[in-house]
Amino acid sequence: MAAKHARMKKRSRVWVKLGVVLGVLAVLGLVFAASVGIGRLLLRKAEQYPAEGEMEEVTVPRQEIFPVNVPPVKAHAYVLGARYSGFVYSGIMQVCAPLRNADGSLNFESRVCESVGWDQNGHVNLVTNAWELHENGMYLSTYMPITGFGIEDPVLSELTLSYEASLIAEAAECGVDEVFLTGLAPTQSNVGQIVAYIERVKLLCGDGCAIGVLISPEVFLSAEYDVYLAATLARSCDFLVMDLRGLPLAEPESSEQESADQTVEDPEQTTEQQTRQITVSWVMENMRYELQRYSPRLALTDQQTEALDHITARGYHNWLIMATEPTAE
Repeated sequence: MAAKHARMKKRSRVWVKLGVVLGVLAVLGLVFAASVGIGRLLLRKAEQYPAEGEMEEVTVPRQEIFPVNVPPVKAHAYVLGARYSGFVYSGIMQVCAPLRNADGSLNFESRVCESVGWDQNGHVNLVTNAWELHENGMYLSTYMPITGFGIEDPVLSELTLSYEASLIAEAAECGVDEVFLTGLAPTQSNVGQIVAYIERVKLLCGDGCAIGVLISPEVFLSAEYDVYLAATLARSCDFLVMDLRGLPLAEPESSEQESADQTVEDPEQTTEQQTRQITVSWVMENMRYELQRYSPRLALTDQQTEALDHITARGYHNWLIMATEPTAE
């Protein structure tokens, strides 16, 4: 009898131990399941928001995205003929240089000027300069101010536009990788003339040099009867450049409040008022659709270091620096 009681007591202890083990396993299972559930919930929440400092993705229909025929660049300001080794050592592989100064003088030797007897030649052999840069694996982006559209006399306007197109074609022949046109002010009334001129320049340059155009943020936003100016331009050239030169990084707090008050009082603001309100941070926050649709280069000056930091922190890596154009002595 005593032996039987001992066996029953032993079996009871075994069941108790088994029950404890099963209970512990059940608790661990519940904890694991809860952890997985919480982890999935947090993952879904995280996916709903962009990573800090990165641009939020905006869905752009495939047919609305314009193909870009040039690689993205991180191009620093450059003067034709300057030493290039320093750029290579600092990891800079793209540079951006003006072909012509603000006063109209050229920065390279031109056979076009020489052939017609004009004394606007620079002192840099562009063929040699471009070759040396390419030998070191560098990409040469250049820009040319176009002034012919601002001349009222139609004969002088045509002469100037032809001259400027010839200079761009000559630069392309010398080996620059790309040229973008500056000084244009596209509107609904003149965009047809500008497109025709871009096509004319591209025909002269051939396929060896990409042709782009520098336009303001307002042009990317301008539309009339659903015809966007930027879209019209993008169809005619290889790439677009958004001009952010001189724009502040952000508006002062007082200015933001004043702008908001003005918007409430007068929602139909003038273009000049809208221009004053556009900042670099506003562009990066409110023009994500345009940035993804057109993939424009963002043009800054060498003084906008904070703006450049803001742009790169937002994950946008297609920009160039345009130095203040020197004047001839």
